[in-house]
Amino acid sequence: MATPKGTHLFVNVSPSEARRRLKGFGHGVRKIQSDGRNQAVIVHTATGQHLSELESKFSDVGFSCTESDLSEPIENLRNLGPTSGVWLREVGITTISELERLGPTLAYRLLKANQPKASLNLLWAMAAGLKDCDWRELSDQEKEKLRAEAEEG
Repeated sequence: MATPKGTHLFVNVSPSEARRRLKGFGHGVRKIQSDGRNQAVIVHTATGQHLSELESKFSDVGFSCTESDLSEPIENLRNLGPTSGVWLREVGITTISELERLGPTLAYRLLKANQPKASLNLLWAMAAGLKDCDWRELSDQEKEKLRAEAEEG
């Protein structure tokens, strides 16, 4: 079957989550397909108010009309589990590029203020994830430096 004609909207949720959010929406949505881990592309013909309504359904996770403008969702960062992803979203960090911009120690401080249960393992997981390595690969020196930076604030 050929891909339906229409405009693409790239979103930072899985295709199943996109379908759930769009249940009963209609308004020109033609197809929803995978665009990578925790990302989907919605093929649609929505314009005007319907397009604004479509985009608003994904404003909390990020969307773009071009694939290159959409940053990878925070849930795709190596070492993070689902709970960590939820906690990061709660403090406004929704993409890996936002975490890179803030840095792991500032992100950890924000998280710790909102989630007292957050442990130093999460700090190490974020720092190592940004380096694309396992958190257990961080040296004791790196961990101590991160701990000191987190406690400064």
